[in-house]
Amino acid sequence: MKRRMAVFAALLVVLAAGSLVFAQNSPFVGTWKLDVASSKYNPGPAPQSQTRTWDASGMVMVNSIGATGNASSYGYTIKTDGKEYPTMGAIPNTADKITSKKIDPNTIEANFTKAGKHVETTTFTLSNGGKTLTIHAKGVSPAGDFDNVIVWNKQ
Repeated sequence: MKRRMAVFAALLVVLAAGSLVFAQNSPFVGTWKLDVASSKYNPGPAPQSQTRTWDASGMVMVNSIGATGNASSYGYTIKTDGKEYPTMGAIPNTADKITSKKIDPNTIEANFTKAGKHVETTTFTLSNGGKTLTIHAKGVSPAGDFDNVIVWNKQ
């Protein structure tokens, strides 16, 4: 019985380590800087700057200087398991939950909801050998409909 427990514990350690290595090898993980000139904000205006940090656990934090110079930050968890996770901070569309799924190795789709109502669909796509992240975010915010194509460069 002790031997079975030891084998089971060792198997759990191997599986946990393997999933951590897989997450660390995700091309989405890293620090990303907004390329304002290459991005299109409809209706706008674009922020002055943004930095996006995506860690191996799937946590994404965005620090922003808005068009008027005000600082803000928000975050969410991207796990492609189809489960719903809470958002944090001042999400631009006021979403309170996110669900995401992997489309292919370089594409993730996320759906944001507010009080159970869908408010945004966002597609995260990597290109240029994983050096460019393009986010297509389409939905509705308190200010109205938006359709943004946002370009980020890996740091």
